[in-house]
Order: sequence, then structure tokens, then C-alpha cells
Amino acid sequence: SIMDRRRLFFGAENAVAVSGFGLFGGGLGVSRTNYTDKYTYSGDTVAAGTVLGLARRYPAATGNSTVGIFGGGYSTYINNYTDKYTYSGDTVVAGTVLGLARYYLAATGNSTVGIFGGGLGGNRAYTDKYTYSGNTVVSGTVLGLARYGLAATGNSTVGIFGGGLGGNRAYTDKYTYSGNTVVAGTVLGLARYYLAATGNSTVGIFGGGIGGNRNYTDKYTYSGNTVVSGTVLGLARYGLAATGNSTVGIFGGGLGGSRTNYTDKYTYSGDTVAAGTVLALARYLLAACSATANGL
Repeated sequence: SIMDRRRLFFGAENAVAVSGFGLFGGGLGVSRTNYTDKYTYSGDTVAAGTVLGLARRYPAATGNSTVGIFGGGYSTYINNYTDKYTYSGDTVVAGTVLGLARYYLAATGNSTVGIFGGGLGGNRAYTDKYTYSGNTVVSGTVLGLARYGLAATGNSTVGIFGGGLGGNRAYTDKYTYSGNTVVAGTVLGLARYYLAATGNSTVGIFGGGIGGNRNYTDKYTYSGNTVVSGTVLGLARYGLAATGNSTVGIFGGGLGGSRTNYTDKYTYSGDTVAAGTVLALARYLLAACSATANGL
């Protein structure tokens, strides 16, 4: 659409917008890593990206059409470090630190701000609001349920934080960026943690995780806040990451019987799932973002 094209060409910092790929970074392979994979949706190609500034496991990531922010995680300690990955030129610099050091957190956002929520390390309902233009970080509105090992996705107006360890493992929070309000969303169909999520402007797909069927997916429609089961992933696993564009979501990495570099390609229209191209490095507890502002 015209609006989709406008989002691709007008970034928060008036930088060059780059469309068409997802970035998988960090995680735990043989050891903690700062490795990144660039997954190009058209053609399903995978190439090495620029390494992150800090090797760590279970950070979270979000971004817009020009930059991705990887925040938090565990290196040799729980940290609030952020990496700012500029897609044009594949450059990585340190971003502004989060207000609370933690890992097992989740993140989502729109073209202007990213919300980092939950996590292990202090207040498990805490949120950080990262504004890409100016690289400022302020505390956001706390989530309705304190937890870690959750996942998040959203559209240009709301973010959905779902699942996690800490009470009801099917619980969701609906974070509205304008006004920073948080209300309970519709619960997921399967209670679980260490899951991943991605989506487009209409729906979010929550996939994998510990808590029953580890290839289960939930399809969350933002308008009406309805949840139905989606198509199962091709590989049951947890500790995976996900990102995508307006038509497909890529679920990558994770721990099944062992660390994997497997990817699932979830096409929102028709709810079909096919194997994608494997990542270059098998790992889990990684994070992912996209050069399309959460697939918008």
C-alpha cells in the first residue's frame, strides 16, 4: 500500500530506509554470541550481518525501517546494554542503556518508539520506552503482570506482550503507544513461556515455547482482540526468535532436541508454514527485528 511504502522511506531519523530483511542477533550457541544473521524475505537468503557490540543471551530487539535496537540480556552479568544496528551500511554502535538491567525480556514498537517489557532482574513488569530519534530512554507504563520469558509483537498503535513465567502463562498485555496505557488483552490459547512473536498490521503470531505443544501458534487479531490457533510450526522448540514483514514471519533458532538453526516461514494470508533457509549459526535465546518496523 501507499502507507507501507511511506513507512519504508521515512525513518525516525531521516536515515536511508532499507526494506526486505530480518535480523537475528545474539543468543547461546556453543557459548554466548554476538553473531547476527540477515534473512532476506524475497529469495529466502541468509547472510552474516555485523556483530553486536556485546555477546549475550536472551536480549530483546525491535526497531523501525532504518535501525534495530537490541537491548538487555545476559553476558557475564545481567545488563542494560543496547546495540543500535543501522541497516543501511550494517553499522553497529552502542545505544542508550535501558533503565533497568534484565534478560528474558521482550520488545515491540512502531516507527517512532520501541517498548522493552518484562524480564528477569528487578521489577518484572517494568518497561522502557526507547525513542529512536535522539536515542532517549524513559520508563514506560508497567505491564499488568510481572513476568519473564514472554514475547511481543504489534502494529503501529499497540503492542501485545504475551505468555511468560509469572502467574498466568497465557496472559497478554495490550500497550498503546499513544498515551502509554496498558490493559489486559485476550489470553493466548496455550499457556507457555520462552516463546516468540511477530506479525503485521493486522495480526500477531505467537509461536513455540515451553508449555505443552512446542510448535503451537496463536493468531492474535488486534482489531477485536480475538485469539485463535494458527498453523503449527515445522519444528517444536523454545527459546526461538521471530520477525517478519507485512506478508510473512520468520521463526528462527531455538532449542528442540538440540540447538538449531532451523527457520519456519509463516505466511499470514492462508496461514501456511514452510521451512525457511537455515540460519548460519545454530543457537537459542536470541532476538530478532526487521528492517520494516515490525513488518508494517
